[in-house]
Amino acid sequence: MRIAARTLARPALLVTATAMASGCVSSVVVESDFPTPLVEPLPVTMGVIFDDDLMNYVHVESLPQQSAWVIDLGDANIQLLSPLFDTMFVKTQRVDAVPVDGSASGLDGVLQPRLEKFEFDVPVRERDEFVEVWMQYLLTLYEPDGSVVVEWPVSGYGKAELGRRREDSVRRAAIVAMREVGATISTKFAEQPDVSYWLQEKRNEAALSADLGG
Repeated sequence: MRIAARTLARPALLVTATAMASGCVSSVVVESDFPTPLVEPLPVTMGVIFDDDLMNYVHVESLPQQSAWVIDLGDANIQLLSPLFDTMFVKTQRVDAVPVDGSASGLDGVLQPRLEKFEFDVPVRERDEFVEVWMQYLLTLYEPDGSVVVEWPVSGYGKAELGRRREDSVRRAAIVAMREVGATISTKFAEQPDVSYWLQEKRNEAALSADLGG
């Protein structure tokens, strides 16, 4: 039976390691230099929330007939999303929460990504040749006052050939899945109906402000 997975903050890894000391633990730290998308920046100033759950995301799970797995995705989340958002918008600013305070005035919106689901499969039979990873992020776009504009789930799938070290194969599959997530966000974000309408509202507000200023 597959033991339910859970997400832990990094300090809890010591507790996890102790609890699993009697058995074998496969540990994976996912890190990568993700490609920067070639997109035209959207004409908005976006606040970005990277909370502790995202920055310290660790997936812990025990697979049947295998070891327990500890997969650290915290750094990879930021390596993927921080440069991605910097490229997608004309300006970004890190904020802690919504509604934003006075130090974050001038923002058009606030974007918060969450890694909601992470699943992986490591084959145990010799004829199975690939490790698979599936993950789903939830992007929430807020107005600066905290009202929700849209919640958009974005999924990614990756697989990698099973090599001598299963940990390396899981790492490679996770990176492929995250690259798919990044490509989807960069190319499809502005096409979401609620986002498209929101962007048009911001353009109209900017045009009106320019007319009044003139």
